[in-house]
Amino acid sequence: MFFDVGETLLSESSFHKARNNGLFQILKARRGDLTEESYNVAYRVALLSRPGGEASRVRAIAKQVLKTEEKEYYDAVREYYEKFGNNLIKRFEEDPNSMFRPYPEVRQVLEYLAPRYSLGIIANQHRNVRKHLENTWNLGAYFKFMILSEEVGFKKPETEIFNLALDKARIEPVDAWMIGDRIDTDVAPAKSLGMKTIRVLHDSEVSVIPPRGQDELPDFQFRDLRPLLNLF
Repeated sequence: MFFDVGETLLSESSFHKARNNGLFQILKARRGDLTEESYNVAYRVALLSRPGGEASRVRAIAKQVLKTEEKEYYDAVREYYEKFGNNLIKRFEEDPNSMFRPYPEVRQVLEYLAPRYSLGIIANQHRNVRKHLENTWNLGAYFKFMILSEEVGFKKPETEIFNLALDKARIEPVDAWMIGDRIDTDVAPAKSLGMKTIRVLHDSEVSVIPPRGQDELPDFQFRDLRPLLNLF
């Protein structure tokens, strides 16, 4: 049974709020008529375009808000990182709980599942997330292994990272579950390999993204992880 990390095990809402506050200030200075309401609309539309990681999301939001040539929105993104984004990364290193923290039900669910199933992590994350999962949030003991994109050189939705996890667990795809918040990087690639899937919405930024077809429909979709206590 494999878990994603961000917005599956860990809430990133504080980080997203800080990012959006900073990015709004940068973009409003370039587009004077920008309001919080119009920013939020553009933000939602940008997410529907399915940007990848954090940097891709920032670029997509800036592009959607400014609707201008590439150089201007790239300049805006650069300014955002100089004034806000890099400081958020530094804050995470100094005080991870100020940016991310486990959802309330996570420990209870993992304590229930760990004795019954072999648990692993498949996540697009930096290698320092391992340290925080193990030492800051004390969640590492629940998992047999962690496959993190920066460590292995593959990232979701590339099927290679899922195959690495399957090989590590010595399990066939048909016997495996993938649990995550993203349709495009968790559900779809896992299903393409024959794995069963659960989409967990929580307060995920990408919960607004609908599936595009049958190949993106999860086997189950839940608001949080608590239904796993009855499902398994």
